[in-house]
Amino acid sequence: MQKKIITSVSLPNAAAKYWREHRANIMQFAERYLRLQMRNPVRRELARQYNRTGDAFEIVTTRFSTAEYDTLHYVAAALRVSVSSLIFGLIKLWLKPSRRAIQRFFSINYSYSAPKWDPEAGILEEILTFWRHNGNNATVPLADNLSSTP
Repeated sequence: MQKKIITSVSLPNAAAKYWREHRANIMQFAERYLRLQMRNPVRRELARQYNRTGDAFEIVTTRFSTAEYDTLHYVAAALRVSVSSLIFGLIKLWLKPSRRAIQRFFSINYSYSAPKWDPEAGILEEILTFWRHNGNNATVPLADNLSSTP
């Protein structure tokens, strides 16, 4: 059984309802949504952005696999947005019927290495790799320079 991380996300009330009822289906679109988000440049020198709507919000306790959790936090940290805002965007993508009709063509792999992590310095390398599915269920990496998973 895969380890689950229990955490919470802050979502507008309407989105929270969809998240509770369809979390597993919504997460099937994570690869597509994260690839769309990674078209944006890495953001630095600004504060983290959070969900901004006029609607009431609620805190939703949720469970992520360690892979889902690490992947979402990696992209959120690079773009300086909250994981909650990524989930909200993912829900909005999932709500588009035309997007749900499209087959999944990608898998995702998060890996990291920490060559130095002590009181003198911290060096951490995180890697998010997308793999395209070809016709016979095999996968082909999209990146040429892949690092090994620890």
